[in-house]
Amino acid sequence: MMKYPKHLVFLLVAVCFSLPVSPSLAQSNGYEMLFDGSSVEKWRSKQSSSFPEKGWKVADGQLFLDSKGGGDIITREKFSDFELVFEFNLTAGANSGIKYFVDTIYNEKTGKMMVNGPEYQIIDDFNYPGIKEDPNGLSSTAAAYLFYPPKNKTLRPHGEWNTGKIVARGNKVTHWLNGKKVVTYQRGSRDFLNKKQENKFKDDARYGELEEGHILLTDHGDKVYFRNIKIKKP
Repeated sequence: MMKYPKHLVFLLVAVCFSLPVSPSLAQSNGYEMLFDGSSVEKWRSKQSSSFPEKGWKVADGQLFLDSKGGGDIITREKFSDFELVFEFNLTAGANSGIKYFVDTIYNEKTGKMMVNGPEYQIIDDFNYPGIKEDPNGLSSTAAAYLFYPPKNKTLRPHGEWNTGKIVARGNKVTHWLNGKKVVTYQRGSRDFLNKKQENKFKDDARYGELEEGHILLTDHGDKVYFRNIKIKKP
């Protein structure tokens, strides 16, 4: 049996572990890549059927907002039950987020109307202006924005990668951050609806009540990097 020098074996192992997960491997594990580091074919502008020509940029395997005016982007596909996994890297003082169960529905009075959805908040907890004015953590990273604060979370500072996860099963939703479950709630529950009446979404028609919807990346004018966005259906 041929023997190899130990330093060569260690080098080969290191290279294997450093290689990015390929779309085919992710799919074989039950995940579908929504962003694989290069293609944005599964995303479009919230306002049109095409991907924004400005604002959003892909470079070095990352998707990020490079300048203002790109607008929110949404997945072309709608999802009901899902497990969404993503990595994000904040810049200093940045604010962003991922919304889910959003869709465009027809309104007899106004025509088409965008239905907003719950948001996994992504923000620089350490440097964002005004974050100290939110002692309850309802607008901190991994919160169900303005509804439920994260508990026992560990957020890495700007410049470092974090891993988020959103799991939706029926009306039950959980948020995860760096391997820890930090939020659990029930869409449409009495508690959820009571909290909705107490925040700015009280007049949003069917907020968080759709059976399926798009995944949305927000444009708040700040640069936040995303990579390895993938989703698994039951």
